[in-house]
Amino acid sequence: MVNVWKVTSVIFLIWAVMASVGTAYIYQISQNQQTRITNLEVAINTAVKVNLCIDYGNGTAVWHNNTGIPVDSNLLNVTMKVANVNYTTYTWGVFINSINNVSPVGNQYWGWSSYSEGNWLPGMVGASTYQLRNGEMLKWELISY
Repeated sequence: MVNVWKVTSVIFLIWAVMASVGTAYIYQISQNQQTRITNLEVAINTAVKVNLCIDYGNGTAVWHNNTGIPVDSNLLNVTMKVANVNYTTYTWGVFINSINNVSPVGNQYWGWSSYSEGNWLPGMVGASTYQLRNGEMLKWELISY
């Protein structure tokens, strides 16, 4: 005859092992999710996304939407991320010579503006000085003087 205590003990032993394995599995999933949340928080706090337009003045305007760039980056940094930029550095800042091999002709220069409250406002500082803000819209365009 089978000893009832032995059978009961084996059943409880199997249950204890399975419960321990299940608990360890759930704990591991929880730790992985916490790591993902932490990484996401770091990413949110270390990057901004901007929408940048390059208007070549010939009817062609190219948008680079949701372009991610590290926090504390400037307009020159994001422009160099999405385009081939040739510039000259002066004591007062940088002067854009060309964007994607398009250079100003005659009385033109590359100028930038930011979109605010329904209007494009001309940039008041150099591209290497202007600090980006998350979600803003910026535009480079050939401007005649």
